Amino acid sequence: MGRPSNTNERQSQIARALLPVMAKKGYDGATVADVAKVADIAPGLLHYHFKNKLEILLAAIVELEADYETRLDEALSGASSKPAAELDAFIDAHLHVGAGADPVALACWINVTGEALREPRVRRAVERVLASALFRLRSILERGTKEGAFACREPDVAAAAILATIQGYFVLAATARPLIPEGSASRATRAMALALAGRPAPLAKRRPTRRAR
Repeated sequence: MGRPSNTNERQSQIARALLPVMAKKGYDGATVADVAKVADIAPGLLHYHFKNKLEILLAAIVELEADYETRLDEALSGASSKPAAELDAFIDAHLHVGAGADPVALACWINVTGEALREPRVRRAVERVLASALFRLRSILERGTKEGAFACREPDVAAAAILATIQGYFVLAATARPLIPEGSASRATRAMALALAGRPAPLAKRRPTRRAR
């Protein structure tokens, strides 16, 4: 397999240069000149690779998607193939606020989903990313139910609800962060996810019955 062409490398460089600019200024506020400056290339060279800012955004979504898939793979690989641990890892990979968090990616994703409301090409790209996440989540729930870790009657419904909750937290964090109690997003989503998954509660110890005399 040959090395990626210089054109592909340059396009990836430009697309990734949009990310910090968009995280700081928003998509509408980001200019081609800003992106060229971060990419350390001449604006004319940027126009050689992309016709307009929308094309850069679409390429940037591909970069965000690749990074997202890598982080999710790493998170799930540490869950020992146990569905309950994988569900926790999936939620933490999205809502964890510690060292593994990526505020630039989150800010960019909020901008991307906002642009998806008015641009069909962006909407299709967002749908692709979310469909992949939904498939992973549904697979965890289905396998967990098969193995007895869960008792989920409608994995597709549960997966959609969990993913919608995560996306809702993203928007709330971007627009009204103080409204989210510190450290509560992952914990609350996990509790809701377990309820949707129908995870059986541990059996209570039965008290010994007295024999009738």
